[in-house]
Amino acid sequence: MGLWQFRRLWEKPPNMASRLDKRREVEAADARDAAEGTAEKDGKKKRAAPGVKKKVVKKKARTKPVERRRIVWVIYNSTQKEEDRFPFEEKKAAEERLDVLRSKSKRLYWLQAVKEALGAPPPGTVIPASTYVPEVEIEEAEVEVELEEEEEDEEEEEEEDDDE
Repeated sequence: MGLWQFRRLWEKPPNMASRLDKRREVEAADARDAAEGTAEKDGKKKRAAPGVKKKVVKKKARTKPVERRRIVWVIYNSTQKEEDRFPFEEKKAAEERLDVLRSKSKRLYWLQAVKEALGAPPPGTVIPASTYVPEVEIEEAEVEVELEEEEEDEEEEEEEDDDE
């Protein structure tokens, strides 16, 4: 950067206002508007009632409900299949069961703490289909009509097979 360019940066042209001068002008205009009771918003001036302040409404942050969990002790075998589960308070019982399994077999067994959701069945639990049986009310007349229609369809199919 040459000397003449450096001088030009420091010297201010006579008609150019400084940043501080502009800021003072804006602050003065704001003070004038506040005294008159007007507020500028989106380029439009609106009159505010003198002495009345707008209430500030705080928005509450939405939070997801925390899923409650519990810790259980799980004994796994070498194929990572779950062998047994114990509540967190029964760690000694879990360790005893682990010792029994290790003494019976050459397989590798280990104990691990696992977090699970409260109220959910343990993973790998098979819920039999017979636990939920929907109640369906069918009138006897409807069942008979359906059976008759099926019999007629079967008879028509037999006749077609005989014709061929």
